[in-house]
Amino acid sequence: MTDIKETSQYKITPGEVSPDKTLREDEGWFKMDVRWVVTNETFESETTVVGRTILAPGIGAKHDIHRHPNAEEWEYVLHGVGIKHIGDETFYMRAGDLAFHPRDVYHGLENGSDTEPLITLWGYTGAGSLKDAGYFTPEDDRKAAEQK
Repeated sequence: MTDIKETSQYKITPGEVSPDKTLREDEGWFKMDVRWVVTNETFESETTVVGRTILAPGIGAKHDIHRHPNAEEWEYVLHGVGIKHIGDETFYMRAGDLAFHPRDVYHGLENGSDTEPLITLWGYTGAGSLKDAGYFTPEDDRKAAEQK
């Protein structure tokens, strides 16, 4: 019989990862606990990122509209109600719902509840980090267009 272990070099829980304190409101991260669970730093991943985010209850907890030119993204709601923006669509997401964002398409998320946190599990494919995925807001794109 194989010895079944409690720990593994291939296993991690979001609680083992510190919240990312470098994410700033002026870059679109509002009232969020973001943990980068699988990245090129945690597992030497080359093309996969997985994270867990908790958005505080109430108005203002959101991840503003942005895009990733080098990665597709998916988001799965574990708890709560979210308001999802992808391209020109806006829709509710509830526990058990999964959304897919094509590469380079603007998207964002906000907590849809005044009383409950919104907890999501999400990931990128095609990049091993946020830096590799690329991160651009509409304001970044406006500034780049003005410089041309």
